[in-house]
Amino acid sequence: MNVSRILSILPLLIFTNEVYSQPKINFILGTGYYNPKIETSSPIPKIGFVGKNLLLNWGARYEIYPNVRIGYTQSHSLHSGTIGNDKSNYLRNIAYRSISFETFFYIREKMEMNFTLAPMINKGSITITAKAPTNDWDALLETYGNSSVSLKTGSSMTTRWMGFSSHVGYRYYISRLLSLEGKLGYFMSSYNEKNWKLEGKDVAGPPMKIGRLPVFQVNLVIGL
Repeated sequence: MNVSRILSILPLLIFTNEVYSQPKINFILGTGYYNPKIETSSPIPKIGFVGKNLLLNWGARYEIYPNVRIGYTQSHSLHSGTIGNDKSNYLRNIAYRSISFETFFYIREKMEMNFTLAPMINKGSITITAKAPTNDWDALLETYGNSSVSLKTGSSMTTRWMGFSSHVGYRYYISRLLSLEGKLGYFMSSYNEKNWKLEGKDVAGPPMKIGRLPVFQVNLVIGL
């Protein structure tokens, strides 16, 4: 191919690259499925699919080099209900938080394969809140002509642990700014039920078998 022909098609190549190239910043919203073994005996509220198997995902990734992205993502497992005779509000949250390193390549136009490795710093929390009368507040409010009120009181117990995740994924580009992504992989965790804290004191938490869990995720990816 001679130089004049190369120069004639160069603008077309540049234009095509601009049309199909993706934004460097991606935001992710999605859901996932996994199947941990979590202790849910009384008085813990009955757990179903949402509380046990469903993950809610969000995060962001940035392309630092052609075919390489770094990112931060969170996947949350939430379980809520009422607990005890007083019907206090119960909320358990397991947050899988990862700093990801992702490589990707295009298998066809608008079709991408990607591979992700991610160290994790995870957090678990259990919060119980209840409505209870407060005599001091009642006395103060009565001086202003108010009736008795019930205030919410509660505390949270928390824990943190290290982990690691790996995924293989497929992304289909609906447009330059919007794509759908599926990922299949593993969460690996060093969770220990003895490492919880409540009001600064060491306590034991729920037994959970989450050492090595297959995970499937579906995400909507928005480019900016």
